Amino acid sequence: MTQANEISLIVHTRDSALTLPRLLATTAWASERIVIDMQSGDATIEIARAAGCRVLSCAIVDAVDAIRNQYVPQAQNDWVLVLDSDEYLADDAYEALQGLVRDYSDNTDAFALPRFNSVAGHVMRGSGFYPDHQIRFFRKGTVAWQPGHHRVPQVLTGAKRLRRLEAPNCLHIHHENYVDIASFIARQARYALSDSYDPNPDNFDFGTYVAEAYAEFERRHEPANDGELSTAVATVLAWDRIMRGLIHWELLGRQQPLNPAFSLPIVPTAQKHQGRLRHQPREIARRLRRFFQRRR
Repeated sequence: MTQANEISLIVHTRDSALTLPRLLATTAWASERIVIDMQSGDATIEIARAAGCRVLSCAIVDAVDAIRNQYVPQAQNDWVLVLDSDEYLADDAYEALQGLVRDYSDNTDAFALPRFNSVAGHVMRGSGFYPDHQIRFFRKGTVAWQPGHHRVPQVLTGAKRLRRLEAPNCLHIHHENYVDIASFIARQARYALSDSYDPNPDNFDFGTYVAEAYAEFERRHEPANDGELSTAVATVLAWDRIMRGLIHWELLGRQQPLNPAFSLPIVPTAQKHQGRLRHQPREIARRLRRFFQRRR
């Protein structure tokens, strides 16, 4: 019989009493579970300790990504699984992870796992939320996170040592992201306000943020998969690019031009036709990209 590989689980928490029990219930097989708690005021720490987790305390931070680099070395096992406190796994996750190590560890140091994301009770099937690969299972010492929110971590041993699992017939992370659209908007605002921005004013162009807003709407708008919720999500994430542009502009001292005629996602030539805009988002994005390319 092949010997099982011991796996360490690392989870960051902050007031996670409502979601942590499900995560812990689906990872009871991990030989080591480390909870990095950011000054929780609820029962998070008690829940973690009752489940046999090792609890470490850290300061409150807005972006946990880079903080992970400080705590991964705490793991005692060679293979590490990192999850957020509002994520969980399926019942067969242990067998699936063991199979990955057994079959691919000779040429793989890190695995990108697809993730099911839930928004307002709906599991997203498109809209840029699926398959949403996350590099979360890896050999200790081979992955490093970057500062900021949701930046793709680096595989230190090279891209060829990363394996992306092919959805849908594979292990998935399950993520209960947002209970409603209001929560979605609030968290996007928090991410934007606490993110890292390029300090070089020569690299700033508000027009780039506007063009990205249209491109983001085009990428996220998939009502065939996610219905009207897709429209809501795409709209929030398009405006997120505008808000980030304004935050970046202010951090640089409010010196660069904002091109106010293009600070709102409105195209003057777009006219209503049978209750819809004649120029749909894909065409608008294409026109804006050409416009800003001509300005460079």
